[in-house]
Amino acid sequence: MQFIKQQCWSVKNWLVNFRWRLIVWKEQIYRICLGADNNRPTIVTFTGGMGAQIISAAIYFSMKDAGRSVYADLSYFDRPESIAVVGKTGDCSHWSWQLEPFGLSASSFEISSNCIKQKANILQDGDIRKADLALAALTHPDIHQFFRIPNGISDILPMEFEEGFLCMHIRRGDYVNVASHLVVDDEFINLARKFSGLVDSIVIISDSPIEPSFRNVVSSMFKLASFLDNTDAYTAHRVMRNSRILICSNSQFSLTAAALNPDALVLVPIQWFGGGHRRFEATVNSRCSFQIMENKSAMS
Repeated sequence: MQFIKQQCWSVKNWLVNFRWRLIVWKEQIYRICLGADNNRPTIVTFTGGMGAQIISAAIYFSMKDAGRSVYADLSYFDRPESIAVVGKTGDCSHWSWQLEPFGLSASSFEISSNCIKQKANILQDGDIRKADLALAALTHPDIHQFFRIPNGISDILPMEFEEGFLCMHIRRGDYVNVASHLVVDDEFINLARKFSGLVDSIVIISDSPIEPSFRNVVSSMFKLASFLDNTDAYTAHRVMRNSRILICSNSQFSLTAAALNPDALVLVPIQWFGGGHRRFEATVNSRCSFQIMENKSAMS
């Protein structure tokens, strides 16, 4: 019986290792194909809110800088903006153009024609290649220049926060309608507790009203606490990119703020999605060097 268990364990480990090898092989094949397809134009689709739009724009500008033939598909914005009702399962907001505060308008991008679409590589939203390409693009300072923000945040927060602060982004809003995985409040509270005493100030950003009980618990841990749950996306992005420590949600908005804040200590979730949609996590986690070890007995 013990022999059978050992064999089963060996098979399980082999399958896990083989799965990750398949992911690596797929990535290598994709990069080879991408290199071989340099003569074909690429069309980058733009959809979603600010985070998704930054990802698409970063890929577009990175390909432009590399001398690639690249175009933008902005047809998503032909529809007017509509904000989803929180709590209505499956209901998702349809966003307007969000990159104007960075000085980027639709005219900043070359639009694809129907003729080009017939022979182009289409980089759709949701394609795992977009995460790979965007994170690679956002490591380059030249790409950062397209998403410049003013220095400092004295126009948003009291001067005391200029000395450095911990920022925590809690993604809620319409995301609760469609998310396969949510980082729960207790996880954020536990992380805040770990930094209590190490930093004096904390800023909590959310796209839903922050519960009074959450505010009270977090406020008791820090000398200064600010809660921004009724602010625009650009202001939220600025605050996150000025933080010394940034705790992210499993969202593209968080991810882009982290990528555009290279001097911060950034914590990202290990799990981003539920079910079997885990390839995105491999892309993000491959750029991480440490994990937080939880002492479960101390937490119970």
